[in-house]
Amino acid sequence: MSHPHLTTVAVLDADARELRAKTAALVRSPGVDIRISAGSLGELLTDPAFPTEVVILQQRAGERVSVNYKIRVCRLADARVIVIAGTDAEGAVSADARVLSSSVVDFADALALVTDPHPE
Repeated sequence: MSHPHLTTVAVLDADARELRAKTAALVRSPGVDIRISAGSLGELLTDPAFPTEVVILQQRAGERVSVNYKIRVCRLADARVIVIAGTDAEGAVSADARVLSSSVVDFADALALVTDPHPE
């Protein structure tokens, strides 16, 4: 019996409350395996489960590390898809990322869009 593929996901958000909400919304999504819930880039990069197939990150005002740097690091580590959540992302975001303005409820639908290479 074959098992359906679970997409491995990391969620990165410096706001602890938002991080918990996003993670909780995705945990209920079929086909999703939340491997990492991190509050900082350092926490994400040092987690033994990194890299994941998908990284969902939220750039917050005042963060020292730019969103483009986070994207480059994730891509270099072979994360397949990087999703930028919300509208706080600075300026032009790298072409390696998909930008989503979203609420927590939209995350499951957004994840399905970026992880399914052959939508029906």
